[in-house]
Amino acid sequence: MEQKIINSLKEFGLTDYEARVYYSACIAETAGATELSKLSEVPRARIYDILSTLARKGWINIVYGKPTKYRPADFTTIKKKLDDEERRLKKSKTEILEEIISYSNKEEEATSEAAQDLMLGKDKVVKTIQNWIAASRSDIMIIYFSDTLLKELFTSLESKSRQGVKISIILRLGQKIENPRKMRRLFNIRRGDETNPKHGCIMVDKKYYQNVFEKEDDINSVMLHYGKCVLCINAWLNRLWEESEKV
Repeated sequence: MEQKIINSLKEFGLTDYEARVYYSACIAETAGATELSKLSEVPRARIYDILSTLARKGWINIVYGKPTKYRPADFTTIKKKLDDEERRLKKSKTEILEEIISYSNKEEEATSEAAQDLMLGKDKVVKTIQNWIAASRSDIMIIYFSDTLLKELFTSLESKSRQGVKISIILRLGQKIENPRKMRRLFNIRRGDETNPKHGCIMVDKKYYQNVFEKEDDINSVMLHYGKCVLCINAWLNRLWEESEKV
């Protein structure tokens, strides 16, 4: 299977399984679920779920019959979808960079190419955060992450908490969490005053900072490397923590 094409499809918002199944459908032109499972090397237990998601997203068409078969959507539809996604990614990049600029008194420092890294795609962002958590030695602060993202990170956070890393989490106003007693036992939890913040963020060991933008099933982020900016943000996070309410 052509991995370059799979990776390119993932850049436009498809998961690894979705990209593999869609690419397999393009190769087969019209095929049943069993054939697509073999071509894509996606487990049979997941193939129908993936096909249903791709159909809902407009990447493939369902050919009803006995048996049901699947074929990729026509080229014009896919091209429009890719063009729309490209415009959305460019818009996200602009929004993220504008947000970062607001953290610095000197615009030229905040916009330095060496100061920031833009990361697009849920899989990449979550993996990076998990790596940061795993490498943490002293403390982690998380601000305004969604319930879904916190669940994905829970195992990593729990492990570091048991290793003695101090973990502080500020929830959104009105946000409910799963297993609140266990969460309070493992982490320091407070509640902020924003219901729908523009983004969340994470600071690790007071020197690794990442802005996280969550939109439906997608997550994008910016990692900030410029020392003076991180220092200022760390002070801002501490003030935000002091002004938040205990849960």
